[in-house]
Amino acid sequence: MTERATRHMTSVFLVHRGSVLLLYRRGSRAIADSWVGIGGHLEPSEQPTSAALRELDEEIAVTADQLTNLALRYVAMRDTGTEVRTTYYFAADLRPESPIPTECTEGDLGWFDLTVDPRTLDMPPTAQVAFAHWLATGRHDQELRFIVIDADGRLTGPV
Repeated sequence: MTERATRHMTSVFLVHRGSVLLLYRRGSRAIADSWVGIGGHLEPSEQPTSAALRELDEEIAVTADQLTNLALRYVAMRDTGTEVRTTYYFAADLRPESPIPTECTEGDLGWFDLTVDPRTLDMPPTAQVAFAHWLATGRHDQELRFIVIDADGRLTGPV
């Protein structure tokens, strides 16, 4: 049996007036430069929701009081062959009166219409699956869903 390291991350799809905010993350140790939600790694003993809120504040200066409807929507596990990555995908609405994030030290921000075709965006594997499903189905309900991608890159778990 191959021993694998583990990595736990969060990602938030932040919605404001019919658009969703994504980050073109550059220079990450975990993923190639690509479009992702706002997020990052969990600290030791940190819970996913706390980590998501911390990352929103650190990366784009959005605080919990500027959000509504923050909810965990997807838990994704991906086996890279050397590491098992678990990503907790959240969705939240930015309050209408809140400042609009325009800068991030981790890369470039982009607001995308909720009709964007996620296949046109360069995204990591679980982000692509979660974002596509959330746009088509998940944003219309409150279900928590699971995604599993094996070491060969195949989607093997439910969505």
